[in-house]
Amino acid sequence: MTSRETHEPTVHSRGIATVFFCGAVIVLMFSVLTFGNATDWYEYVSGVVFVGLAATLTYRGVLALRTARDADASL
Repeated sequence: MTSRETHEPTVHSRGIATVFFCGAVIVLMFSVLTFGNATDWYEYVSGVVFVGLAATLTYRGVLALRTARDADASL
């Protein structure tokens, strides 16, 4: 949905940011479980990949919050 005057999205990104942060927490918890039960090298690599995914989701959540804050400031 867009506003008629500015043609910019009017849906706030706070909900999207919350989803990104919740996803990051879930992936980070899965990473901790992977590290805790790791016995072979590939399980450690999987844990590192999950940590990277959690960091990426957190970064996207911060960007979404920044976008929502900028949208609120422009109103």
